[in-house]
Amino acid sequence: MGGRSSVDGAIVLTKRYEILGFDAEILGNHDHVLTVARALDAEGEYTELERSEDVGTRHRSAYCLCQALPGADVIVVSQDGTVWLVKRRKGVVTYWEQVATSVLDM
Repeated sequence: MGGRSSVDGAIVLTKRYEILGFDAEILGNHDHVLTVARALDAEGEYTELERSEDVGTRHRSAYCLCQALPGADVIVVSQDGTVWLVKRRKGVVTYWEQVATSVLDM
């Protein structure tokens, strides 16, 4: 695997999915997110609260970005291949865990 997918930093896109930058680190003075909601259904109507400290830096960074920018949609790809969609829903930072990308490599 190579190219942009091997970069550890963020890939920043416009709403039209145009690349603004990659290998980015998103910094700012924003509140730390202590808890997040894990969506239990596709719409996020049913959730379960979790501590944000139980995940790594890229996930916590996504939580902080969504807290600071309510309209942001963040896709987090873990080192294990799991993909999360993170966004604010009804004022709460919420994530949806998706299928691991390794399943798609068959």
